[in-house]
Amino acid sequence: MTATVTTNLQDFREVIDAYNGLAERLQGSQQILQREVARLRDELAEKNRQIARKNRLAILGEMAAGVAHEIRNPLGGIELYAGLIAREAGGNEKIAEWARKIQKATRGLSGIVGDILDFTRPLKPQMKTVVLDEVICAALDLASSAIDRGHVAVERDGRGRLALRGDFNLLQRAFLNVILNAVEAMPAGGTLTTSIRPANLDGRDALSVSFADTGGGIAPADLPKVFDPFFTNKAGGTGLGLAMTARIVSAHQGKLTAHNGPQGGAVFVFGLPVDGPQDQEHA
Repeated sequence: MTATVTTNLQDFREVIDAYNGLAERLQGSQQILQREVARLRDELAEKNRQIARKNRLAILGEMAAGVAHEIRNPLGGIELYAGLIAREAGGNEKIAEWARKIQKATRGLSGIVGDILDFTRPLKPQMKTVVLDEVICAALDLASSAIDRGHVAVERDGRGRLALRGDFNLLQRAFLNVILNAVEAMPAGGTLTTSIRPANLDGRDALSVSFADTGGGIAPADLPKVFDPFFTNKAGGTGLGLAMTARIVSAHQGKLTAHNGPQGGAVFVFGLPVDGPQDQEHA
């Protein structure tokens, strides 16, 4: 009788142990499932935000292009007649100076109109193998006057022959916009640090290019808007530089982010797939 009870107790313990093991595995599976559901929910929310932003930009782009086209023709007429006034002013230097100021203002407005039209045109990257360090060097050369005037030191990290499929001129323009922004963010001088690193972008081999400055950084409330067209805190700025940069990165099926560095200053990070975009034409 005692042996039978002992055997039954042992069987009961085995059943309990098996049940506990199954419960632990189910709990673990449930936690994994909850994490996966949360990840998918966040991913879906991010995709929805991207779609909503793309739709807003498309509508805004159409409106801006229409307005720009309407403004361009009268601006050309104003500049033409201002030039005629300056030429016919004779010895009246005051009238000639007024005419020159009108010409200068209209040229500035024409530049803004040109930027708007440029921003709204479809991008057609000319894909070739490009060495990112060479693109950065070219952008730094174009910005050299501003860098020298601003007493900005440039530090290079991760230099080498890391290459990808991309449009040299478009990437140069994107890097230049960020470099000039960084210089303007350091009116008393500072340091701009660039780096290139291998990376992973949504499962694809990629290269990460970062630009970090020692300026005042980006206000937390402005971080979600820095790549929106016409958003700017600069007097006289159009807010199209970083918006165009974001379009160029999107045309390469990459990812562009901005954040503040741990020691202060702004950091812009380009994630660019090594094998380039699958579709080479982007609106």
